[in-house]
Amino acid sequence: MESKVSGLLAPSHLRVNLLAFAYNVDESATFSWWDHSQDNDCYQVEYQIVISKRAVQLLNHDYQIDTGWVQSSKNSAVMIPQLEGHLVENEVYYWQVRIKDNFGNVSDYSQPEKFITIQYLKKPIYGIWSPNLHKKDDELVHLGNVAFIRSPNFSLNTQEIDSAIITAFSRGSEPEFVQGFELRVNGEGAVIGSARPQAYYDGGEETAIYYNRYDVTQSIKNGLNVIAAIIGGDSPRRAFFGQLEVYKIDGSKEVVQLSNSNWKALDGSTAFGDYGVKIRSLYFGMPSDNIDMDFYPTGWDQTEFDDSAWPTATINEAEMVNNEEVLVPYRSENTLRKLVTNPSKKITRLDDEHFILDLGKEIIGSLKAEIESPINQRVTILMGEQLDDKGHVRHHMASGPDYVENWKLKQGTNNFTTFQMKNFRYVEIVGFKGNLTIDDIQGWAIEQPFDESEGSFTSDNSLLNKEYELSKYTIKATNQDVFVDSQARERRPYEGDLLVNGLTSYAISSQYSLTRHSIDYCIDNPTWPEDYKLFNVEMAWMDYLYTGDATLLTARYDDLRVKFNRGKGKDSFDGASSDFVGTLRNGHGVDNFDDRVGLVTNDGLVDWPIRERDGYVSGEYNTPFNAVFFGNYQIMSKIAAVTGHQDDVSFFRNRAAEIKNQMIKRLYDSQSGKFHDSLKKDLSVNLHTSHHASAYALCYGVYEDEEMAARLSEYVANDGEFIGSVYFIYFMLKGLVDSGHADKAVDLLINPNNQENAKTFAAILDNLHATIAPEAWSNYYKPNLTLSHPWGATPGLVIIQGILGITPLKPGFKDFKIKIRPGTVNTLKAVVPTAKGIIRVSYNAVSVVTTIVDIPMNTTAHLILPTESTEIKCDGIIQKSSVKELIVKSGRHKIVYSK
Repeated sequence: MESKVSGLLAPSHLRVNLLAFAYNVDESATFSWWDHSQDNDCYQVEYQIVISKRAVQLLNHDYQIDTGWVQSSKNSAVMIPQLEGHLVENEVYYWQVRIKDNFGNVSDYSQPEKFITIQYLKKPIYGIWSPNLHKKDDELVHLGNVAFIRSPNFSLNTQEIDSAIITAFSRGSEPEFVQGFELRVNGEGAVIGSARPQAYYDGGEETAIYYNRYDVTQSIKNGLNVIAAIIGGDSPRRAFFGQLEVYKIDGSKEVVQLSNSNWKALDGSTAFGDYGVKIRSLYFGMPSDNIDMDFYPTGWDQTEFDDSAWPTATINEAEMVNNEEVLVPYRSENTLRKLVTNPSKKITRLDDEHFILDLGKEIIGSLKAEIESPINQRVTILMGEQLDDKGHVRHHMASGPDYVENWKLKQGTNNFTTFQMKNFRYVEIVGFKGNLTIDDIQGWAIEQPFDESEGSFTSDNSLLNKEYELSKYTIKATNQDVFVDSQARERRPYEGDLLVNGLTSYAISSQYSLTRHSIDYCIDNPTWPEDYKLFNVEMAWMDYLYTGDATLLTARYDDLRVKFNRGKGKDSFDGASSDFVGTLRNGHGVDNFDDRVGLVTNDGLVDWPIRERDGYVSGEYNTPFNAVFFGNYQIMSKIAAVTGHQDDVSFFRNRAAEIKNQMIKRLYDSQSGKFHDSLKKDLSVNLHTSHHASAYALCYGVYEDEEMAARLSEYVANDGEFIGSVYFIYFMLKGLVDSGHADKAVDLLINPNNQENAKTFAAILDNLHATIAPEAWSNYYKPNLTLSHPWGATPGLVIIQGILGITPLKPGFKDFKIKIRPGTVNTLKAVVPTAKGIIRVSYNAVSVVTTIVDIPMNTTAHLILPTESTEIKCDGIIQKSSVKELIVKSGRHKIVYSK
């Protein structure tokens, strides 16, 4: 082992169970970190993890657990056997890691990070609400869909405290989701909860009720403190539970505050103008935020606020968690409130009392206002994703909700936040007498933590750059408690949306926990398109490849296996699929593989809306549906191998091979180089050849050789014009990239046609002015579209995983591929996060082709080079002229070759 001056740095990016702040930790926890070295060809050979109950103990080397030096190159999905029997329920722990490298160097310890073991809250649990009886026409009526709550002021000595942790969850807001409560400590650290319940949790009959835990250590003060929250709910079960525990330096812990009748609770009906009118889509309704500053309790979240006139909180006698439910910790990062400050934000005065505020980018959230009003006055607030032809806000959204609110302002300073979650970029203020400045009204977004610096991309094509930024911001802005189609309409998780959302998230962020949670959620709660349930299989495998952690595959193997079955008695999918869904949830259903034909029956979504299907003709045996089954049978054979189900490996592999053979034999037209759409029940061919049929086949690899793939690609590429919906292009582009025709994918993405209703991203950006991916190319193709629908974020994943070709070859990026296929683009530069660390790629083909890569420790990069290259230099050393693949280890490497 060669000795050298150490360039080894301390590990960073510590995660437990994929989380920066984990509170779902037990003995099966997995630990991950990033290693760093300034030296090339450096890798970890040993690690040492130390764990203490308090930060001061860690500083004093008083360890609860010390693994000693462990011989291993693993730095993701690491399990610690010493945890068994040494973790106490509901306890704070700190951990650090250091490593040795292959040159004999020892790193410094990482910065410490904390985690919390699972807390088992004992039933029964009762929550609080406001006394919400109001007198109307001499009768007492129940209102109160929104309330303000405050704990008593309480005193803390911060010199004694290691950590301050709040456990909280609420009930009664399930139809609206996400914004059950907004919690603050001393007016700081606004957080959102609870994560929505998960029915049929882990494939069982119980519903998981999630509690969130918040580290509020930085928000507490020496002396007086207060916990305050806005809470929302419109069902008889509405209730809030909150508990503040302090973990002291001496190792003890104490419940300092518990929500009960000692708390104060003010009904918010008058403050929010909540008199039963709902903002509705077809799928949910939520109260309007009709702020009335005569009743809004300014400063309600501060210790100085006088709440003596507030009534005490009412205990809801209904149990918050019943016998059909189980209370468990949420499994992703907590959702936060974030003040949005985009540099492109602007305010325009249309006339004396009329303003348009453009936030610069669409947000999902609400508003924070600090308005100086010269008089008492009422104003109308209109919000929306689009402007109409006259330049006014389209407040009655295409997707259904009508964002109209009325604010009653008082003379002087009006300082408040609205509460309900909406999707909007534009705010129109009508009837305001006075002056409004650009920061009087700001976006109050609801997002999970997102590190902007982890992922980036630039090129010499400005349109491609804008598409990446559109995709990146889409993931950032739509990360709430679970991936959904759009918070503007359904707020529902769909497996097809998850496919694009999850893969794009992998391309731009190392925050893998939300994707994993969303996969798990969708496994238990399948939706109506029958092909969608197979995307759970696909994404579960991708979770393993990107994280290196087989936890999800192992835990949900049986539930993934049953996704290949159909519900009993169902001939086709439709909206009334409760029979089908129920049988799958219970592990039943029937195999719809027809042994006589070698294909599966039934059909899937294909595309949406139906008019986008290129005339696709459905039959008994459908090409797109069978292609999805073929690809996922292949994937399931790999999952079976990883999880030790050896008997299933050959079954799934053989089933995949049979489907592929029969698809080519029965459905492929060798004369035209296209797939027919389907077979009829009598096995005659429906001769129509939609692009969708060939695109799905190409995407999942249903071809025999390169010649067949080339013919399919020529057709699928459609002469450089997108066809189908903005969702379908995922299958179109992925097929082109994976079959070796990425240049055609690049041409589609950089099509500059920005004419109205053109199916291009240039038109999406220039005509729709979208800042989050839209649901459709324009309102023409889907009149009820949303401009906040992540299934349109395909460019981000295609740029990173396709054009740059950065994909894992082994779990956790132990081995990965870089295969740059730039088409007509001459320069590319990307920063890509992985489970092992950051990959950096710089490509310049202006004269000679120069590629510079930074490879993380503990990984091996396979650089796939163009076959037409002649002399190739890697780090100044000439390679063999016949080389098609360079294998490089960690560090910076420079590859140069002629065009």
